[in-house]
Amino acid sequence: MTTKGVTAKALAGVTAKARGTAVEEFDVIIVGARCAGSSLATLLARAGLKVVVLEQVKFPRTTLSSHLMEADGLLFLKRLGVLDAVEKTGVRFMKHIDARLNDLRFEARFPLRFDDLGGAAFLQRHLLDSILADAAVEAGADVRMGTKVVEALWDRGRMVGVRAQHEGTETRLHAPLVVGADGRNSTVAYLGGSRKYNVLPNQRSYYFTFFEGADPAYADHFVFHRWGTEWSGPADSGLYLVGVSPEAHERDYFRRNTEAGLLAHMRACDTTAAALADARIATKISGIVKFDGYLRQAAGPGWVLAGDAGHFKDPSAGRGIGDAFIQVEALAPAILAGLDGSARGLDDAMRRWGDWRDRRFEGHYWLAHTLGEVGQLAAVVPEAVRDLQRRGELDRFLDLFSHRSRYYDVFPMRDMGLSTGRLLLSGKARRLPLVRETITLLAREPRRRWINRHPDPPPRTSPPPVDRLRPVGTVTAPPEPALVTEEPVMGPATGPVTEPVDAAGRAAGDDAAGPQQRTEDGGFACGM
Repeated sequence: MTTKGVTAKALAGVTAKARGTAVEEFDVIIVGARCAGSSLATLLARAGLKVVVLEQVKFPRTTLSSHLMEADGLLFLKRLGVLDAVEKTGVRFMKHIDARLNDLRFEARFPLRFDDLGGAAFLQRHLLDSILADAAVEAGADVRMGTKVVEALWDRGRMVGVRAQHEGTETRLHAPLVVGADGRNSTVAYLGGSRKYNVLPNQRSYYFTFFEGADPAYADHFVFHRWGTEWSGPADSGLYLVGVSPEAHERDYFRRNTEAGLLAHMRACDTTAAALADARIATKISGIVKFDGYLRQAAGPGWVLAGDAGHFKDPSAGRGIGDAFIQVEALAPAILAGLDGSARGLDDAMRRWGDWRDRRFEGHYWLAHTLGEVGQLAAVVPEAVRDLQRRGELDRFLDLFSHRSRYYDVFPMRDMGLSTGRLLLSGKARRLPLVRETITLLAREPRRRWINRHPDPPPRTSPPPVDRLRPVGTVTAPPEPALVTEEPVMGPATGPVTEPVDAAGRAAGDDAAGPQQRTEDGGFACGM
């Protein structure tokens, strides 16, 4: 169905006949078919829009991810109507949390609402993404795998479509709106000239893998120990996920001894060590060593960004999937309303949605960065959580995981000051380091809130690329990992540890980042 308001042909300013080449017309073009793209396509197609989704790889295909969804994300899947397919994977909906923040440790039940499925769940991304893409197809969206966008089409300064390639065939597609749901290295963001702001370089690396043979007695506990950092828990298909985040001083060791390093971190957590006492690593180790947290200009003339394309935060909080769902559930009605009016009205609607996005995620953006900093948390943070426990308000802290409470409401500056005073009086912390820590913490919070209102640099678009093209090397679908032979070497794992070697028998050196292979999302995969 074509919208009654702004149309692709009207915005293009030319007809297919005039251009002398085949042009397909849609209401919305979505670039990227993972969590944000496929979910948005499903919502829009069910509302009657003509939607096409262009994905450069072919599913099923894994991607760098924490694989974690919290209560709000699980509830979104239920609303989307894909719960049956999700449950068939054998995913476990965890209802309890084992948490550690410095010297504070507690076990609790997640604060669940009457219709919640659980407080957290790990689901392998190649399964989740395939389920969401299938839902989009079933809803009526035209989902095209193995299709890469190589050029944005413009008319009078407005993006009116894209040029895409699939197996040597080139197609031009026009639409009133192009949605970039294509991840951190977004092609749409590049072609639209979207700039990053409030950029925060990472301080930790992140590594993930799945184990098989975990003790079923631990099938209901989500483990989050900010003492490493580590989070873990049961996943789909009888697997158990472990994620660790070594600090900067461990980076070189992890590059050369990825598996041994991950196992050492895993065994430092008593709960996970017990759960995996007789288990073995079942999948590749994937991870990310260098990245930036950022917000990007959310929209411009004829385009808008969703998911990681527009906003990426430190993975410490595991909010990537859930935040993508929050974004698209608000973006879909904004698109529907905008398409009923003029081109300018559509752009205004996308700009307002972008302003909402920044307000919605500002607190959690800084929270994730705090959790991802090196060293222990400032002593006042676990003390503030203790105060919540004493007041019977721990649920407010746990609701942060599901984006159901606001960071600034859970940790207001007044309460942080009171917690510091109690900590000083208790004598549990050294006075001078605590005072310095607290001054730093309390001084940066006003600064962060000021930045929320005055982004650095100010969000705006840069001029689109002169040639309107995406450099070929950054658009081409990534090749499959290079073939390596593996020689077992003895290590601390429950089975043989493998170190990839090249065809000449040389072990991977520093330039290859140890046993790691690059993935399309800027991370790496370590072969077993």
